[in-house]
Amino acid sequence: MSKKCSNCPVVIPNNSKQYKNKKYCSDRCKKAAFNRNKAKKTRIEQKKANLIQNDQFRYVIKQCRRAGTVQILHGHTLKSFTKTINLIKNREKGDVVLCHIAPVKGKTSIGLLHYKNLFYGGAYQNRKFGNNFYSGGLSIDKKLLLKKWNVDKSMSGNEILIKIEKFLAGIIDRYIAENPVLKSRKIRKIEMIIEGDPSISEDDLFGRSVKYLEDKLRELGRGNSFIKHYGEESKYLAYVNGLTRFIRYDRKRRPLLRALRKIMVMGYMALDRIEVSKTYNKYFYTEYELLIDPKYSQAMLINPRAWSEFKDLLYDAAFKVLHGYDLNVKKFRKKIMSYLTFPEKAWKQVGPEFIRYKSPWFSKTTEQLARVSTKPEVSSVDQYIRNAISGDLSLGKSQSHCN
Repeated sequence: MSKKCSNCPVVIPNNSKQYKNKKYCSDRCKKAAFNRNKAKKTRIEQKKANLIQNDQFRYVIKQCRRAGTVQILHGHTLKSFTKTINLIKNREKGDVVLCHIAPVKGKTSIGLLHYKNLFYGGAYQNRKFGNNFYSGGLSIDKKLLLKKWNVDKSMSGNEILIKIEKFLAGIIDRYIAENPVLKSRKIRKIEMIIEGDPSISEDDLFGRSVKYLEDKLRELGRGNSFIKHYGEESKYLAYVNGLTRFIRYDRKRRPLLRALRKIMVMGYMALDRIEVSKTYNKYFYTEYELLIDPKYSQAMLINPRAWSEFKDLLYDAAFKVLHGYDLNVKKFRKKIMSYLTFPEKAWKQVGPEFIRYKSPWFSKTTEQLARVSTKPEVSSVDQYIRNAISGDLSLGKSQSHCN
């Protein structure tokens, strides 16, 4: 019976007593295989060295320190761990944070760091919700926590990482063999801050945002004077993506999640037409165009001034449902519909009310919006719209940081 070389498709000749032990057809193939395996081992060692400086693993370390145990990683397989790291890595747009469904500091249990227990929600809503709990998620009973897996607040990041590797028993090695592990872009900023003030803790700086680090550098006189500012997207898409993700996992609650997602899509169209609401996500329609019901595609708010109240209702409902709240979706839909109207053709609203209008005094001829529920106390519609755009009229303001 013939056998092939482990490095190439050539058949190894049976012409020596060592035939049974041979893996390669020649010394050249043996050397090539050795060099390839050595390079692979070097790459893995480099990835392992990068773990402590990787944003996603720093987040895992931070959460273990917060929980006081590495057992928040209980029950992971390579597949579930990879999905969790990818969720941490692919942060949604807007002012969002990763929220735990089963809280980290529950009364009798600890919420797990697992993709089925996490979703991106508004930072404001998360602070307001605190350690409350409705249902669902994944957790471990406090009675099952073992002392050997405890994390002391005085432990360094490296010490916690070593404990994580031991607890996950080979999952980390398999993960880094299959996935890239890049150094954080915070590294250079952190090094510069510590050079300017050695008393600052490196672990503390890793837990801070890039903006905080840039502000700290400027405070120490080591930052750039010019900072780029990019357009800000709302957290609306984060909530709709969260509903979509849990539709795949939660069969029992799937009808509720789907119904709420349809309401959220309709609500987005109405809010997107009110400029002052700042409800904008670049890829919203790319992702959810197929879910738009033609019957409601021209959705607009009856009273544009109520945009913040309307938006808060949608955000709060999505946040609670993702936390396991059993929403009466029919009653909620009826309430949302009471805010909406569906004209034959919708238009953008840049004022507190709306009128289709083209005015020659703009540098570019554009269709402007404004409609008056009561007769304006100005001499002309032109003057009224000038006042609306210049800010003389109230445009409405969110009461819950809901952008």
